[in-house]
Formats: sequence, C-alpha cells, structure tokens
Amino acid sequence: MTNTHQRLAKLFYFFGFERLIAPVLIKLIYWVGIIVILTAGATSLVNTVDGIGRMLLTLVALLFSLLIWRLFSELLILAFNIYERLVEIRDLLARHGATAVTIQPALREGD
Repeated sequence: MTNTHQRLAKLFYFFGFERLIAPVLIKLIYWVGIIVILTAGATSLVNTVDGIGRMLLTLVALLFSLLIWRLFSELLILAFNIYERLVEIRDLLARHGATAVTIQPALREGD
C-alpha cells in the first residue's frame, strides 16, 4: 500500500465513523475538569477564614466533587464502550449469519 493509500485509508477510517473519537475527548475533558476542581478547591481552602470546621467541609466537598466528576466521566465512556461492543456484535452476526451465532450465558446453573 502506498503512502497516499495509507493516508486515504486513515481519512476514511476517521470520517467513516469506524472508531469514535468522543471517548478520547471525554478523557481530555475529564483531566481539564480535574484541574478546574482542584484549582477551585485549593482557592476555597486558602480563602477560608471561618475556622477549621469550614476548612474540613471544603476539603470533603473537594473530594466529593472529584468522585462525582470521575463517576460522570466513567458513565459517558461506558456508554460509548457499549456502543462499540454492539457494533462488534452486529458485525459478527452479519459475517456468520444470525442463526450461526449462539450467545452463551455468562454463568451456568451450578456455578
């Protein structure tokens, strides 16, 4: 395959939606969000003048915010991973015929 053919193949791969770029963008946005949350939390901790209780509450809120942001990002990535698996299943069914593929249960009786 020539260099031009490789470039065209990559271009088709990108514009043909053979692979989704949203999971990569979600990971990038996740790290930007982490930086924003940490910056806001550090600013709140530095500007807290109401005592140790308020400072601890700010720290707990910071940790909770990081956890929620992580869970939200994982849910978005999970949705795209499910889509990719469904595409793989569709392709397998198309390749082997719908009757040739049998799906085995994850657990058998007695396991």
